Amino acid sequence: MKKLILLAFIFSLSASTYVSAQTKQSQKEVFASIYQNSKSIVKSESFVFVGNMVLEDRTREKLSDDSNQLVISDSKMSGELVSIKSKNKTINVSGDISDYNVNFNDDKQEISINFSVKSASKTVSVNIEVKPNGNAFLTASSGNDTSIYWTGKIKNKD
Repeated sequence: MKKLILLAFIFSLSASTYVSAQTKQSQKEVFASIYQNSKSIVKSESFVFVGNMVLEDRTREKLSDDSNQLVISDSKMSGELVSIKSKNKTINVSGDISDYNVNFNDDKQEISINFSVKSASKTVSVNIEVKPNGNAFLTASSGNDTSIYWTGKIKNKD
């Protein structure tokens, strides 16, 4: 009887491990399709970053989707970055893009986009990290100014 109980216990452990392994695989498959979609959007070099949250230090503020969009298209970027703590709450980042570099990490299903935008008054360094679940994190910095961090999504330019 003890052997039968022990055998049932071992079987239940192996079954739960098997089910857990299948769950992780199917989750990775879901992220794979999102990653492939994000990858095709970035490869087009014509997309929109839609910000939904701005972060500075330990402060965060929700953004409205309609007014917080950065358009990247034809080696140009247009839009404004909203800052929480800066004296001038909006920073114009419209201008020509230079040093555009994209890195696709297929193993981790992550995309890294780096470039500089030269506007009329200054040059802004921009980094966009796209995660497997489709969330995107934008970091923008200009000279001695503090960096601005946005969370959001990327989408096709309409």
